[in-house]
Amino acid sequence: MKLKAVAMALVLALTLSGCSFVGLDAQTLMHPPKPTGEKADIHALLESKTDGKMTLKYPRSGDYRSAIITHDMCGDKNDEAMAIYQKGEETSGTNIMFMKKDGKWVDMGSFSNPAAQVDKVCFGDLDGDGKDEAVVGWGSSLNNTSTICVYYYKNGKMNELKLEQAYTELAVMDFDGDGRDEIFTANVSVGDQPALARLFRVKDGAVEVMGSCRMDSGVTKYASVQAGLINEKQNGIVLDGAKNAGSLVTELLYWDKKSKVLESPFYDAKTQTANYTMRNTSVVSKDINGDKIIEVPIVSLMPGHSGEKTDDTAYITNWHRYDTQTNTFVRVMSMVLNYSDGYWFLMPDMWRGRVTTKMDTVTRTITFYEWKAAGKNSGTAGEALLKIQVFSQKEWDSGTGTAGFYKLLDSDNAVFAASSPSPGNALSLSISDVKSSFELISQD
Repeated sequence: MKLKAVAMALVLALTLSGCSFVGLDAQTLMHPPKPTGEKADIHALLESKTDGKMTLKYPRSGDYRSAIITHDMCGDKNDEAMAIYQKGEETSGTNIMFMKKDGKWVDMGSFSNPAAQVDKVCFGDLDGDGKDEAVVGWGSSLNNTSTICVYYYKNGKMNELKLEQAYTELAVMDFDGDGRDEIFTANVSVGDQPALARLFRVKDGAVEVMGSCRMDSGVTKYASVQAGLINEKQNGIVLDGAKNAGSLVTELLYWDKKSKVLESPFYDAKTQTANYTMRNTSVVSKDINGDKIIEVPIVSLMPGHSGEKTDDTAYITNWHRYDTQTNTFVRVMSMVLNYSDGYWFLMPDMWRGRVTTKMDTVTRTITFYEWKAAGKNSGTAGEALLKIQVFSQKEWDSGTGTAGFYKLLDSDNAVFAASSPSPGNALSLSISDVKSSFELISQD
């Protein structure tokens, strides 16, 4: 009992003091929970193949992050399984086993790769046979050592097709609309190697390059990658790349079916950049309005701001879709984004160029002011038109500092509220307009 009491006291002391032992963390002290259901049977097959000596490996990125993934790869509308693991005490090399349920789970193909980990797993019908292939990126995209293998079902077993292609980003999608998926890779510039995008297809049992194009040479990594519709009729991929000094640029690529070329319309060959889309804010491309089309953010400073401070609320973020027929941007909506508090406010057209903002991080308040221009690049802030403030639920319930505010919505013990200090101003908005223009930033 004394030993137990001493142990409990030690744990309590460490917890309260914030101390920790070097080398002991959640990963070393905890083990993943044992699989249940179907995955328990799959796990049992793995253990029988490895004498119970194995370590499950988890993909580092992408939509599939489990070490055991189920997906229909035989085209029979039943899910097969793939498991990623290392044998025994191995620290290099990774194995992948494909399994099919035939009364019980059976091995239908096992492969090994010298890479120490899996970066990404994708699925797509690359050869048009109605069956999805598994596309696996082996290695780490952090140092451009990832390579790609395609695993496909044929003659009752899984087969491997190697693509010795290093990449920084990987995507699988039908780029050319022919009903077959293609493999897209993007590489940042390393040493003398230029930043390059490539599009591959599987044809006659082999992988061939469909097209390639240069990309922004200053990008060091990608903050976001979105694949899907870039307008009503065109699939493409949109990458937001991080450059030095904390800036982001957007690169959009698509396959032009008429010219049969991989296009990168934002890339400027003279400067080797996509600097037209460069911004000092943290906003990345996404489907902002739920229309299933990826919109690209183009930002502009509010009047009276210099851009010296990286504050998202000092900018108007203008969301555009790209029209590949006319090679022009089409503006969808404009807004002020507040990432620190997790919301955006839709800017009415009558405010464009006539309103500026001020952010108070202490009170968690954005104030919108009328801007009284005194020249092309000068002016002063006039009346306050709108305040948006975040209160704790306790503050709101007690009425602390809430006079004149009305609730927009509440979420996670926080109340988002607004007030209209100058209702008589021609630029002031009605309460219903303010409420309809306010939205929390989605986490997808």
